Amino acid sequence: MSDHRPDDPADVTIFVCTNCRDVSDGDVRPGIALIAALREAADGKPLAVKPVTCLANCEKSPSAAFNHRNGWSYVFGHLSLDNVEDIVTGAMMLAEDERGFLPLRGRPTCLRGKGLTARIPPFHHHEDMPS
Repeated sequence: MSDHRPDDPADVTIFVCTNCRDVSDGDVRPGIALIAALREAADGKPLAVKPVTCLANCEKSPSAAFNHRNGWSYVFGHLSLDNVEDIVTGAMMLAEDERGFLPLRGRPTCLRGKGLTARIPPFHHHEDMPS
């Protein structure tokens, strides 16, 4: 389901930045096409795809963020239409993880290394300081 109903919440929401413009053509906003492609690829899956004005990841445009409803959130950049299936694969990995954590093992290449900008713990996360 690319747009979920309030009574049927998605496990993971993929937010895609709509503000950044293509470096070679300032009239093109690559996030717009990415949203349409992701909605089609996510159809029938426990994922929602939503536009967001800005993810403050402009140097890595186009960008997207995964938000697990009870788990971690992730911000990615340097994405393109070529990454649509990998983005959905990664979002499904997060949706299927019982901890709400995106495992590194098996994660598509575009969602690791230079593609990963940040991971944000859930509000309820508590962790001890290293000893």
